[in-house]
Order: sequence, then C-alpha cells, then structure tokens
Amino acid sequence: KKKKAAEKKKKEEELKKKKAAEKKKKAEAKRKAKEKKRKAEAEKKRKAREKREREAADRKAAKEARARDERDAGSALGALVGAIEEKVRSNWSLPGEFTGLAVTISVKVTRTGEVTLAEVVRKSGNSLFDESAVTALMKASPLPFPEEPRYYEFIKEFHFVFRPQN
Repeated sequence: KKKKAAEKKKKEEELKKKKAAEKKKKAEAKRKAKEKKRKAEAEKKRKAREKREREAADRKAAKEARARDERDAGSALGALVGAIEEKVRSNWSLPGEFTGLAVTISVKVTRTGEVTLAEVVRKSGNSLFDESAVTALMKASPLPFPEEPRYYEFIKEFHFVFRPQN
C-alpha cells in the first residue's frame, strides 16, 4: 500500500509539475505574443511617422520649387518686358494727344505668347484711348514669351499698363 501511495503521490507531483510547466509555457508564449504585438505596433508607428516626415519634406521641397519657379518666371517675363513694350508700341496708333493717361489691361496668353484675351481692368477715363491700347495688344500677338514651359503657369495672365509716354 505504501508503494502505491508513494507512486500515486509521485504521479500527482509529476502531473502538478507538468501543469505548472504548461502554465509557465503558456504564460511565456502569451508574453512573447504580447511583446511581438507591441514591437509590431511600435514599428507601424515608426513607419507612419517616417512617412509623414517624408511627405512633409516632399511638400516643403515642392513648395520651395514652386516659389523658385514663380520667381524665375517673373524674372523671365521681366526680362522680356522691354521687348513686349516695343512690339505693342509698334502696333499702337494713338488717336490724338493723350499725355497723362494710363490704362491697365489684363492679358491672357498661350504658351507661345498668343494673346487670347485683353481686357481693361483699370480705365484711363477715355474710352478711345483704352480701346486703342487693347487693339495694339491684340495686333502685337504673339508677344515675346519665355520658352521655359514651367514658367507658363505663373505668367499666363499678367497686367500691362499703357501710358502714352512709354
């Protein structure tokens, strides 16, 4: 009987040890799964942060490039102002003496400098003078225009001020 009781006790202890080992193994597996999940979340957050930073840097670079292109476009158009004024002046027949008058015209052009629209945005007070300026602009088409295609977006529409003395 003692032998059976000892064997039974031994089996119970082994079973207890086995259950404890399984419990420990499950707890370890649960801990590892939790750690793996935590690392995956951290990696996901890191990648999302890097993506946001990259996108912000890309937006900043694009904004800087656009500002640079806009500046360059303005400079390119500025360099052509004299040529544009000369071409318009050669097509402008002033109907009389109009010193002191000025008219501002909004001009829209194609990529090749063709004038598609010329409309008075600030009148001189003399409709004959204003009309002669619009006519001169239309006759001067195509206007000298920067060849760089990326500048077009910034200077496809501009204002031109007509004064008889210039």
